[in-house]
Amino acid sequence: MRALALLLAFLPAGAGAESVWLDGERQRIEIGLQGGLPLGFVSCADACPDALPVTAVPGHRWLLRGGAGGGTLQFVVPGDPAATAALNHLEYEAEVLQDAGRISVVLRSRAPATGLPLVQRYDMDRRARTLTARLQLPPGARLQLTGGSDLVPEDFPGLGGIYSNARAVIVGAGGQETIADAGDEPVVDRELPATNWAGVRGRFWTLLLRADRALLVDAVEPADDAPELNWRAAAPADGMLTLTLYGGPVAKGDLAEAAPELPNMLYAVLWTPLRWLSFGLQWILDRWQDLVGVAWLAILLLSLTVKLLMAPLIRVAERWQADVNRIKSRLEPELAAIRREFRGEEAHNRTLAVYRQHGVSHFYTFRSLAGFMIQIPVFIAAFDMLGENFRLGGEGFLWIGDLSAPDRLMALPAVLPFFGGHLNLLPIVMTLFTLLAARLQEDASLAPALRQGQRLRLYAMAGVFLVLLYTFPAGMVLYWTANNLWHLLRVFWERARSKGAGA
Repeated sequence: MRALALLLAFLPAGAGAESVWLDGERQRIEIGLQGGLPLGFVSCADACPDALPVTAVPGHRWLLRGGAGGGTLQFVVPGDPAATAALNHLEYEAEVLQDAGRISVVLRSRAPATGLPLVQRYDMDRRARTLTARLQLPPGARLQLTGGSDLVPEDFPGLGGIYSNARAVIVGAGGQETIADAGDEPVVDRELPATNWAGVRGRFWTLLLRADRALLVDAVEPADDAPELNWRAAAPADGMLTLTLYGGPVAKGDLAEAAPELPNMLYAVLWTPLRWLSFGLQWILDRWQDLVGVAWLAILLLSLTVKLLMAPLIRVAERWQADVNRIKSRLEPELAAIRREFRGEEAHNRTLAVYRQHGVSHFYTFRSLAGFMIQIPVFIAAFDMLGENFRLGGEGFLWIGDLSAPDRLMALPAVLPFFGGHLNLLPIVMTLFTLLAARLQEDASLAPALRQGQRLRLYAMAGVFLVLLYTFPAGMVLYWTANNLWHLLRVFWERARSKGAGA
């Protein structure tokens, strides 16, 4: 079949060929002989199959596929539909040049456009994920990219829906910026430096363009998840525009191979220190996954690694919590009496007097937040990393078919608002681990009323996490479930050790 693709590439216009396929190791690109622009763009997670890319298969994604709900790349002449149609129906003849490592296609229009014959050239390194296009734009013409359904991620219910959209973005040394998303105002004549990329990004796949000169770009989203971008020269030019196209995974290795600034797409919503923490956690996860070969075990080992690295800080936080519990138990009888007998300013003054009498700051309870605050940055960084992790796609575990989606143990008889139409078991398991550990780790030194209040707060927090994470991808929930499991095992171990010492 690969030989057939090459044969079709050499067929001259007029011999039945309507397009030319550029056949690379990790991408297949179809150049139309009518219009002279890419019609199809298939990106492969690893090596492309030998068969021609007429259908999408797991691990491969159509990034352009006009006429089938996919994205399109075309010329547009604003305000002149006839000129637009003429440009996109202009017929070309193709000359294919290739060697072992590269393939090039030179297209020459059979008829002139706006008085001039057009010449378009495409060059591709067979091993790369990029395509270089040298395009001749007639005066007044713009290049338009429209995102299609192939770039739209699977739609998740509830809060998991944050992973379910496609949007127009600009990427440069300063990071990624969304310039067109649902409900946004149109962007008009946004200056795009030659070092910046612009295009359409889904959760795991993207198609981006970078020019050899400064351009102006317009962006709008006329329909949900179908952003549209238009490029034109920022200053008078000779009509020739050299573009680099990247089409492929939103994965650090692939992005960095294409251009040093493209990894800035990852974790773009995070504060810079948290982004670097996400990259560090991704490095650990990648090393474990390379070693053990399966994603679910790598996530468990990542969670354990983080637990071990943070153990000294957690120990300090637990000592502070124990100190707060002891102080609370010592003060509680006097404070309870004040609450019963006094109100308002009098109660406040007497409470402060009790604190002074015992040499305690009235801010002492903030120390009990230390353990929570220590884990929050790691929690945010790990969740963002797992939510954007391309390698989790298609990886399963037990009943979970795909760690990049909710676990969906079984379909429900009805679709519930926010929670969707499936029973997700893993968030429930996560919550049970949390509740069991909270019950087993109760501080016996606390007064009964304080112990009951602490128990209710922990139960409420477990319920909040259940609701928040119920529709999130299973890989993220597995990480937090593993955290709770390691904590629970540690509680069992410490209780067993305490009983052994008491005996």
